[in-house]
Amino acid sequence: MGRKARRAATTRRACPSCGALIAADNPDQLCQRCRRTAGAELHGPPRVPEDFWDHEAMAAAFSDRNMGALLAAYRHHPQHVSRVTQDRMASWLGISQAQLSRYETGENPIDRIDRLRHFARVLGVPGDRLWFDRVGIPSQAGPDRGAPPDVLVAAWDASSIARSVEETARNDLAISRRAALSGAAAVAMGTSLVEPLQRWLHPLQPLSRWSSAGAISEEELAALQHVADGLRGWGGRGGYGLARKAVLGQLEELAERLTRAPAAPTTERAFFIGAELSKVAASMSWDAGMHDAAQRYYVLGVRMAKAGRNDPFAALCLAAMARQMFDLGRSEDGLELVQLAQYGTRRTATPTLQALLLTREAWAYAQMGRVREFHRAVGQAQDSFAQRRPGSDPWWLDSFDEAELEGVIGARMRDLAAHDPAQAEQAERHIRRALSLRDPSRVRNRAFDVIGLARTKMVAGEPEEACALIQQVLPKAAGLASGRVVRKLQDFAKEAERHRDLAVVRDTREAIRGLRTA
Repeated sequence: MGRKARRAATTRRACPSCGALIAADNPDQLCQRCRRTAGAELHGPPRVPEDFWDHEAMAAAFSDRNMGALLAAYRHHPQHVSRVTQDRMASWLGISQAQLSRYETGENPIDRIDRLRHFARVLGVPGDRLWFDRVGIPSQAGPDRGAPPDVLVAAWDASSIARSVEETARNDLAISRRAALSGAAAVAMGTSLVEPLQRWLHPLQPLSRWSSAGAISEEELAALQHVADGLRGWGGRGGYGLARKAVLGQLEELAERLTRAPAAPTTERAFFIGAELSKVAASMSWDAGMHDAAQRYYVLGVRMAKAGRNDPFAALCLAAMARQMFDLGRSEDGLELVQLAQYGTRRTATPTLQALLLTREAWAYAQMGRVREFHRAVGQAQDSFAQRRPGSDPWWLDSFDEAELEGVIGARMRDLAAHDPAQAEQAERHIRRALSLRDPSRVRNRAFDVIGLARTKMVAGEPEEACALIQQVLPKAAGLASGRVVRKLQDFAKEAERHRDLAVVRDTREAIRGLRTA
């Protein structure tokens, strides 16, 4: 064979689908046979039958809630007419082949909600198979007639705020949990979320001085507060059932009373009670995985607090909304909400509230990998917290104590360690201090601390120590019935995937899977 012939042979390309050599005069990436067979699959996923998703490998990926494993199972599915290569799937998803490879091996866990939704939408994953909050994938059944009111567009006068709360609570009481999870609307994001909330910075239109009903009496107000105090204690228990319905029922009744109440100091205080209940409902909804409902009640909490002339509590609700955005992978939206809260309370925030908002700002920077801004915000938070004065804070800031400050800083340093591994050592130090300070009665918070410490150990390359910590917390997690705790454990299981060759890791991941099933 001559030199030219050998050179031509070595430069021949193989078809990535079937492996056959491609003719020298064929400029395509596929051979002619695969081009005819694949057809439209070159530009997007093929149509698949309903039983496609029941394959054993697919079912395992759904059970593990692992999008990377789902992508791999999809590619290797035996029902495909032609082989789906990583290059081909990567082009469908709009990512590189190297990114897809890291996703499939678990080297880069897929935890951003927008990316999970995008991949599910491209591949056509049925909505009832999705595990990530079950919102954001457009329904093929058309608009839901029982859709909740849009709380972001309602007017900002006190009467409209009360009516919005009443309608929302009544709507949510009328639907089942299954309907809420399967038919929920997508959470608002970006400008559609932030811009309407900027209205809280403007003066509130006052209530009418006259009403067909009498003013709320001090006795009535005391009774409302007593009920709210009892319901508030359920906010940390998690779950969906009767506790959440009790909160929504009381919120609906209070809002109905407020639509008929004239302007008065007791009316403003009743609005603030409504803000408290709205925030409890939001926390319960978030714990149950209903992000859209949680967002509605956080917005209503902001609005009710505004009507109750309590801007600092409105800022607390905005901070909670920001934390929800961080959980959904929307760090930019979360940062804008925090900055909105900081601006609105720039003259009224106590040092403790300032410190809390600064930790939320640092949270955003940690997710973005902005190390310098993160440490600046953390330093300012610590300085503000050191300036707090006993007795100067409202009761609703009592939970933000030194243990919470240390826990939040430590957990966010763990997030930052994904971008800068040197942060892991500091993260462990802060989380251990949080555990030493944490009240033993704060069982769920302590569970978050231990899981955070275990995830830090995993980042630091200590999987055995990490699994030992998780094994300690699993019995308590089983008794909490908290969706957020379970989801944090699932995050750990995903991060442990790269150490799945270790028996202790396999056992721990299996125990977490059993907890979710139970």
